[in-house]
Amino acid sequence: MPTRRTVLSSFLGALVMPAVALGRPATQRVTLRGRVLPLRDVAKLFDLDVEADALPHWLVLATDDGRYLAIVKDTGGRTFYRDPRLQQRPVQVEGYCLPGGGIVQIVRVLTVKGNQLYEVYYWCDVCAIKRYFLEKVCECCGGPMELREVPVKD
Repeated sequence: MPTRRTVLSSFLGALVMPAVALGRPATQRVTLRGRVLPLRDVAKLFDLDVEADALPHWLVLATDDGRYLAIVKDTGGRTFYRDPRLQQRPVQVEGYCLPGGGIVQIVRVLTVKGNQLYEVYYWCDVCAIKRYFLEKVCECCGGPMELREVPVKD
């Protein structure tokens, strides 16, 4: 299990690295398994002193191999920020890590149940619209969007 210092250095490095990089940093495509946790939970786990106003704004991917990666809140990461039902459970994500590996930009989200992977999306039955992050209502008809998890075929 990583130490408090390791987690804090990785997380702070993730925040500072993009600011000091010149030009666009090279990224590495990765597939990672783990659980998405609110920063609040990671701070408690490692007894980190984090400003209270930062806690609700960060999510972290705690990987199965012991890394803690800040999740970029963009189209891919938005899935976890908008739908807490997908947090605290086994997931596999595909995306890009910045050099140093402290930040992950997610491009695909799968849930894991047993040894089976599931594609995650939101569906409107009325309009047959599929979205990859939760909207409060369907943009077409205003009806509800339903979370679906469909087994990925090998």
